[in-house]
Amino acid sequence: MAKKVIKLSASRIKTFLDCKQKYKFMYIDRLPKVLNPAFKLGLACHEALEFAGNIWIEKGKFTAADKKKILEKYTEVSVKEGISDHSIHEKGIELVKSRLKSFALGRKVIGLEIKFGMGKDSYDVTTTDGVPLIGAMDKLVEIDEDTLLVVDYKTSAIVPTADDLKHDVQLSIYDLTASIIYPQYKRIILSLDMLKFDPVYTYRTLEEREEFSKYLTTIHKEMTSFTEKDAKPTLNIFCPWCEYREFCSEYEKTVKKSDYNFLKTVNMDPTDMFKEWRQVKNTMSILKGRERELTMLMQEKMREDEEQIDDGEKELYIRQNARSSFDPVAVAKCIPDYTTFATLVSNLNNKAVNKYAETNPALKAKLEEAKHTNYTAPFLAVKNLRKKKEN
Repeated sequence: MAKKVIKLSASRIKTFLDCKQKYKFMYIDRLPKVLNPAFKLGLACHEALEFAGNIWIEKGKFTAADKKKILEKYTEVSVKEGISDHSIHEKGIELVKSRLKSFALGRKVIGLEIKFGMGKDSYDVTTTDGVPLIGAMDKLVEIDEDTLLVVDYKTSAIVPTADDLKHDVQLSIYDLTASIIYPQYKRIILSLDMLKFDPVYTYRTLEEREEFSKYLTTIHKEMTSFTEKDAKPTLNIFCPWCEYREFCSEYEKTVKKSDYNFLKTVNMDPTDMFKEWRQVKNTMSILKGRERELTMLMQEKMREDEEQIDDGEKELYIRQNARSSFDPVAVAKCIPDYTTFATLVSNLNNKAVNKYAETNPALKAKLEEAKHTNYTAPFLAVKNLRKKKEN
């Protein structure tokens, strides 16, 4: 039987390096994985912006009707992917809208969703050592006749640093791929289009590109020699977000563990102390992740059933705190005396304004209109369960 061809992608490389068992679950066993809301949001935004890009290539602009169609496309994909949290759905609409305002980043868009290594209708890309690559570049823009810009859309709420960009594996794969598919461009600029922020840019030198190609060769050799006995789980800080945690015996053992017997530190050498610190840190992260997971599930359960949860002694309920604040502009209109207003606005809280209202009852109604009440994010709280009285 012919050996299966392994094509390298950024996600495959990251998974292989993070945890060999997860790699086996995902790429060999092909177990189903749970998609999180952030992933679904990314899919919906990507498809909407690809749709927008095709309109831009054809017209070079967006009309009001075009923008409406693009947002309808986003909603269609959002529903298809099952984004049930409406606040996340609306956040995606705002992200797409903001990018439509600054869609052109060069003199012309030359390609959208440029696929490679995906068979028919995609480019066949291999390194000089014969390592096949797979992926898709979101957008390609010609800056000038010598310069190509490769754009990758990101919905992340964290902007990577310059060092992060320089060592981003996905961008390095795109750089190498673009240099192979489009050799006519002398310069390749790489961009992460942070939809929640402004785009960020980086590049690779010829030496860095060659070094990365050698790195891919080493990774590829390791993957091709991978066997089931190598599929050992690796606990790390990403375990709580792993799509396969329910299949992982090591993760289950950790989250169920309650008898933590810590090593004595008196005679512990620095190396062992470092190992123990890493183990405790990773375990703590897993437990926190488990708490967040259970919190989310219980909140959803109580919202659906409209009932509290109890264990016979304690009762769980959803709580939110209300915070009132005053609009300084509205308060200023109520208070003619500037000195008094200046004193209030330096500490514009309920107590100060209410005290002023007591001495100026005629303004009380207007001041109440200037008050806004906001609520904190819902959180779980526990109280003693009331015992039923026996007859």
